[in-house]
Amino acid sequence: MPGADRVHPAAPREFLVVRQPTLTRLMTDGSDSRRSYLVVYRAARTLRKVLRNSLLSVALAWLLAVCCAAGNVFSGLPPAQQSYEMFLVAKMMWFHGFFSATTVAIYLSLLATEQLADRSTASSQLRHWLKKLTWRTSPIFVAVGLVIAGGCFAISSLLWEDRQYNVSTYYTHCCSYLFAVCVNVHARHLFRTETVRGQTQTFKQQEQLARHPSRLQAPRTPSRQYLRVLCHDLPLIVSALFATVYVHIVSFITIKTQWGLALFALCSITMKLVIQELAKSFLFKQRRTPNMRTMAITVAAPTILVDTQLRTVLLCQDSTSMTLVSSMVLAVAEILMRTSKSAYVQWRTRRIMAQPPRQRLAVSLRSGETSSEIRRVRAALQRSTSSIRLVDVTQDRAQRLLALHAAETYADMYAEYIAMGCSYGILYFFSAHPKYKIGTGGVASSTGKSAVTYWSYMATVALQVGIEVLVDFLACAIEIRHGIDFENFNQDDAFLAVFMVAVALINVHISSSIYLRG
Repeated sequence: MPGADRVHPAAPREFLVVRQPTLTRLMTDGSDSRRSYLVVYRAARTLRKVLRNSLLSVALAWLLAVCCAAGNVFSGLPPAQQSYEMFLVAKMMWFHGFFSATTVAIYLSLLATEQLADRSTASSQLRHWLKKLTWRTSPIFVAVGLVIAGGCFAISSLLWEDRQYNVSTYYTHCCSYLFAVCVNVHARHLFRTETVRGQTQTFKQQEQLARHPSRLQAPRTPSRQYLRVLCHDLPLIVSALFATVYVHIVSFITIKTQWGLALFALCSITMKLVIQELAKSFLFKQRRTPNMRTMAITVAAPTILVDTQLRTVLLCQDSTSMTLVSSMVLAVAEILMRTSKSAYVQWRTRRIMAQPPRQRLAVSLRSGETSSEIRRVRAALQRSTSSIRLVDVTQDRAQRLLALHAAETYADMYAEYIAMGCSYGILYFFSAHPKYKIGTGGVASSTGKSAVTYWSYMATVALQVGIEVLVDFLACAIEIRHGIDFENFNQDDAFLAVFMVAVALINVHISSSIYLRG
């Protein structure tokens, strides 16, 4: 990869050295005031970017909520007079439009970082990619839109169970996923054919095949390409379907006591932690170190969806004091969890790095009795990333562990702010809506919500945001002080911003679909 540090072939592997982050070097030099200033500065910069991107995500999620509350604006009828089928199809089409635009924007943010092979279009690179990608995906957008509209109308008309089990919601998820796969395939094609890095990779692959004729394979057909991308992006649709099932279950829960609320919060937090640990365990066992983009995606999506429902249930409580106390308890619990996780990661890192240098490779080879494990060790020895110049197996494991913890913390910060904004938007636009059933206790809705209630919601959310900002700032400073580096996420800032918008849109879409009255 361009810009990646190379491993010198003559370098002895037992003396491989990790290039430490800039902050770590500065932490060992200079005065205490200088080190403290750097920690505070980086914590504030990280939090500022998270707040900026979260605000963008919440704003677009609210815009989708406004459109979903309006239903079919072309019918000239108020939402209360629109039929269930008309309102449902209109709501799904609103989501299709928002999600499709965001999907294209995600791949535009990735292509915009690449250098065009044709330098004549370099002055208008973003416009070039936008024109190419929209031209290729517009027919697919129209076709998928027709499939969604026709399918949702048929499902809602023929299946009465759709109003109880929300079959149309799962159907829309699958159709949107197919559109995302098509955009991915076209973006990959543009990368291979029109970027410097893509053409270089293609040329190297052709050279390798020419040197080894026995490895020649038949050209990959379009159907095989689609199938490969379909399997590669499968975790995204699984996360969306899981979140829909989770929200569906939550919609049947009625919480009337503090103990019931505490039990629900405990179960939600436990499930979120289990999902995060499973995702981190999967990524940690990969042969190649996942980039920050992959780690943030894998951890962020389920975290945001679970946190939103927890925040929504908290805001739905009749007692404002109960909501405030619950928010304070969650803030304290978050500080304790982040501090505990950071200490645990540091402990594991010290254990990994404490292995004697001569035993590092031997231990890995003894534990890997299979050929796949040996290949993994060799790949780790040859791997180079933006934060490592020369690595061995042990240092690679330590760096990967720290990177996964940074991705989890970064995703958690996004999740909290987006969850707060989405939960308030869901209640504000849907709690008093004649087409939705959501409100006190998490189930029933009263259509006579007063302005005082909405101001109470807003004050509660504002207090939650203020508490969360203070918690995140202190936690970030502590983690940066202990060597956790969030700077690598700056390289994918545009992509992460647009991706979080997509997750927020899915968030609002799921809640508005599940709580739609039959």
